[in-house]
Amino acid sequence: MKRYLVVALLLSTTLIAGACSRLQFGYSQAERVISWTLESYLPLDRRQSEALDRQLVAFKEWHCRTQLTGYSAWLRGVGRELADGVTAAQVEARFANVRYFLRLMAEDASPRLAGLGRTLDDRQIDELARAFDKANGKYRKEFVEVAYKDVASKRATTTRERLEFWIGPLTKAQRQTVERWSAGLEPAQADVLESRLRWQQSLRNTLARRSETEAVQSQLFTLMAEPDRTYTPELAAKLEVNRARTFAMVAEVNGLMTDAQRRKVVERTGAIAAELESLACPAPTRAAALTQ
Repeated sequence: MKRYLVVALLLSTTLIAGACSRLQFGYSQAERVISWTLESYLPLDRRQSEALDRQLVAFKEWHCRTQLTGYSAWLRGVGRELADGVTAAQVEARFANVRYFLRLMAEDASPRLAGLGRTLDDRQIDELARAFDKANGKYRKEFVEVAYKDVASKRATTTRERLEFWIGPLTKAQRQTVERWSAGLEPAQADVLESRLRWQQSLRNTLARRSETEAVQSQLFTLMAEPDRTYTPELAAKLEVNRARTFAMVAEVNGLMTDAQRRKVVERTGAIAAELESLACPAPTRAAALTQ
């Protein structure tokens, strides 16, 4: 849910693993990172872990073969738009593109995860619930039980740093724009926590029916691709406001960009787009496909 509160155009690009020089290494290690993250919530036995590894390899092969060139083209388009100047409406459209990319990933991942879910036992699901409780406690401590001005200050700092990765050092006016944006967002931390609990409970309810493969697959897709279905009405309303303010902030920062920043964003997006192209897997030939 956090991704709906960040800078939609620049910060939601989860396909970018930080600096360009680290992208190839990060993508090569993606299966291990995902496996480690999942197993930190859900301990698996050896057979399940091996099955997960096989599914992650297959998912990554699908991803690098079918998605990366599209990300590259998208990123080059973003760079050109930012150099020319964007409106809030254009930012919103690019945000919708990212949500579509995530939906495609959920379509491929959901049957894989449903297969894994079918092998879980009650003990493992109980372990998952305890891991959720621990993560929720950390979120509550870091974001709910703190002064909102501290949350806003931290968000402004993080956003500024990420923007500077793409366009270089911000001007004073741009920094002030980011600070006003962050301070002006509707406080939603408690609502996010409540919606997290609802999402987690929905997942647990789904796993309780894990023998019903098709139903589980459908629900897992919904949870990944449409998490807003578990939002509280309060969170949904606040996010609608905050998204609009975020799109406007990106457009305002863009309108204040210097010539050097416009050159920088074209250079940066172009370099990462080229890196993504180099990571893309070639589509199998007809002969190769027939042997699989």
